[in-house]
Amino acid sequence: MLEEIRTIRLAKSEDLGKVLELLVNAAGWLHTKGTKQWDYYLTNLEGNKEEVAASIENESTYIVEKAGRAMATLSLESVPSEWDMDIWGEGAVDDVVYLHRLAVHRDFAGKGIGESLLDWAEGVVRASGKKSIRFDCIASNEGLNRYYQQRYPLKEVINIHGRHCKYEILLNKSPE
Repeated sequence: MLEEIRTIRLAKSEDLGKVLELLVNAAGWLHTKGTKQWDYYLTNLEGNKEEVAASIENESTYIVEKAGRAMATLSLESVPSEWDMDIWGEGAVDDVVYLHRLAVHRDFAGKGIGESLLDWAEGVVRASGKKSIRFDCIASNEGLNRYYQQRYPLKEVINIHGRHCKYEILLNKSPE
C-alpha cells in the first residue's frame, strides 16, 4: 500500500550496495521458487554490478525507503539497452521507457508495494510524455507472469535469450 512507502527517490552512487542487496534478496527468493530469473545476481554479482551502477549514474534507478531501510527498487530507462534492443527490436525507442529490476525486499512482500510502484511508474512516465513502458520476464516464471497479467495483457512470448514474455503499458493514448 502507498502508506507503507515512505520515500521514493533517485538512487545515488552511495546506494549501490542497497540496490544490489535488494536484487540479491529477490534473486534468492526467486531461486527458491524454482525459477532462474536473476540467477546471475547470485552466481556473478560482481559481473553484473556495473550495469546497476550505470543505471544509478544515469539517474534511472529509484529506491524506496522507510525509516532509512531499503524496501524496494526499480529502474526506468529512457535509452534502450542492448538487451532491450534484442527483446524489442529497434522501432520507436524515443517515446518508450524500459522498466527493469523491480524488486521488493521479502520483509516487505505482500503489502502492495510492487503494485504501488507500478502505479507510480505509470504516473511518472505518463507525465514525461512518453507513450509506453516496456518490460519482460522469463516465460517460466509463472508467478511473476500471473502477477503482471492481473494488470496488463501479455504482448508476446519470444525465443530470444530463452523464452521471455513481453509486456507493454500504453500511456498518453491520443483520442481517435
